[in-house]
Amino acid sequence: MTSDSDSDSEIFKSGNLGYSFLRNNLSDIRGKSVKEESHLEECYEAKRVKKSEGEVEVHQMLPIKTKHGLQERSRVVQRKEIIIEPEAADEAASKEPLPQSISEIYSLRQSLIIKAKQEIAKLSCNVIEDPYNNIPALKRLRTFCTTEDAKAGQTIRKIAIISLAAVFNDILPSYHVKPSTDLDSLSKEVKAQHSYETDLLRNYQLYLEILLANLNTSFQTKKKNVKEEKEELRRALGLTSLRAMADLLSKHYDFNLRSNLIVTLVPYGCSKHLNGRISRIVIDALKEVLKDDEKGEASVEIVRAIAQMVKKKGTQINPELLHVLSHVRLAEIGEASRGDVTHGEKQLDTSKLSKKQRKHRKEQAKVRKQLLEANASENKSKQSKLQANALESIFVIYFRILKEHRHSILLPIALEGLSKFAHLINVNFFGDLFECLKGVIHEEDLSLDDSLHCISTVFTIVTGQGSVLEVDVSDFYSLLYQNILLISSATTLKTFHLLKQTLRNASKRKIPLAGQMAMIKRLCTVAETLHPVQAIHLLAEARTIMRDNPKTSVMLEHDSEYGRAYLPSTKDPILAHANGAVLWELSSIARQSISNETLKTAKHICNYDPSKIKRSEVEHFSRLQHQKDEEGETFVILNSDFPASCSVSSYQSNSAVNMFMKQHNNYPNGTNLNFRKDFNLAKWQ
Repeated sequence: MTSDSDSDSEIFKSGNLGYSFLRNNLSDIRGKSVKEESHLEECYEAKRVKKSEGEVEVHQMLPIKTKHGLQERSRVVQRKEIIIEPEAADEAASKEPLPQSISEIYSLRQSLIIKAKQEIAKLSCNVIEDPYNNIPALKRLRTFCTTEDAKAGQTIRKIAIISLAAVFNDILPSYHVKPSTDLDSLSKEVKAQHSYETDLLRNYQLYLEILLANLNTSFQTKKKNVKEEKEELRRALGLTSLRAMADLLSKHYDFNLRSNLIVTLVPYGCSKHLNGRISRIVIDALKEVLKDDEKGEASVEIVRAIAQMVKKKGTQINPELLHVLSHVRLAEIGEASRGDVTHGEKQLDTSKLSKKQRKHRKEQAKVRKQLLEANASENKSKQSKLQANALESIFVIYFRILKEHRHSILLPIALEGLSKFAHLINVNFFGDLFECLKGVIHEEDLSLDDSLHCISTVFTIVTGQGSVLEVDVSDFYSLLYQNILLISSATTLKTFHLLKQTLRNASKRKIPLAGQMAMIKRLCTVAETLHPVQAIHLLAEARTIMRDNPKTSVMLEHDSEYGRAYLPSTKDPILAHANGAVLWELSSIARQSISNETLKTAKHICNYDPSKIKRSEVEHFSRLQHQKDEEGETFVILNSDFPASCSVSSYQSNSAVNMFMKQHNNYPNGTNLNFRKDFNLAKWQ
């Protein structure tokens, strides 16, 4: 063993053998081997994958052994694209310094708004100047309506919505665009026109969808943990969208998508958001449509939408929305026989015509129909039918209120509407209507205007289509007789006009002489307690009744032995024994009136003689001028020398008025005679 170890040590000491590997670092050797291995892998991968010039990669697969030897294989795969995140792209882009102060932020926001305004104005002008060739610009304008820019997006969206609404108001046609199925048979010009109308309708529909989305997100229930500032911005955007839709409906109710606009806007007529501003916008638009709609199609849709709202909400509906129904144009009902274009032509017996002649007549009728459509002239029978449908829906609304919501705030609106359209009510509704109105007049909390509307409706019916019906109207005439005592110096001019209209409708019905005399007595009695400007209205109505019934002139004669004593407190005018009364009130007014015109009117009535017509009397009443008030109704205003500039307080020092007040302090029924306190002279000028 010892000899062997010694020999080994000698070998190492000699240094003849190469053992440099013991002196080298093993890590260097391992690094070279790793690099060589990675290089080999890259070479193999390069051989296995062959990149092409297109968007695909060719991967070499393992070969397979066949009877012919080894067979190489490959497969084609899509090249993987490197997706760069937006945030990384923004960071890689040029880094501009962010604004630090409020002034810089404001300046940046204003620059964005000005730039958007300029582009919106440019696109809008291009569309308006040449809509046929620039119709694609509407798509670019719609993108501004949905921008989500955090700096100025809200303002830009409102500007774009208003601008696009103005553009559509200028370029939308005033007719309904119908889809064409047979385009091959059309000429080149007609095809181009149809293509333009189709593109315009599609852009219009997409614009309305944007507005509807804004409405749905603006006036919904307020969410929790949402700042009030964001709510205000959202409501402002919704209000702008609502105004745009209302404007489009009022100006283009003959164009497509009218039903969508009506169904969307009518529910907002009951909205209480923004202190009623939303409902006011909708109601004004609906009124404008109803006033201008001559065909009647839009009116029918609006009336039916309101009827659905009344059925759904009941007493929760906005009374102003219900008042919109009074603006429906119903003048053409019943005129189909006169207005139909083809009605006056003589109807020929087609059974005696040959086949060729019948075919020729059909072709002529088709051409005539196309000419009517081209001239935009509606058939009167069709128009009358549409208006009849609207009227039926209106009366269904009013009857529903009379039966189910009699104690609601909707009753005055329903009674006013019935009074206005009473001459158009179908005879089949008379029975139910009389029963409903009889129940209404016995209500304790019925106001003067509501009571007069009930009476006016009944007398309009019985003097019109219902004149052949045997109906007892004594209760309504008695109520009219009692309501005259409720006239005071605080009564408005509208109520005076309603009273005058009701009295004239009642005078057309055959009323007993005693009832007419009691009505004249009551009018003169109340006229003595009113301001001269008001009293002259009642005196004029008393003269009208006296002129229509000359026998009532016996009340101008003083005869204490004639008939029984007058009973002013009786509710029934027939039982008041007015044939024994004397119109001493006329003498009092003629002596003490502070208005020359009122004084002359009373004197003319006192000197009235049915057998003689004085010229001075005719000239006096001919100076009455018929003008129209805000509701379009007529009322009487005299050309008097009564000073318009004088104030009511100036009458306090008038000795005639003071003496008149002292003489009538004990007037029956506790009527307030001091007109100086509650009379507003400015409303009567």
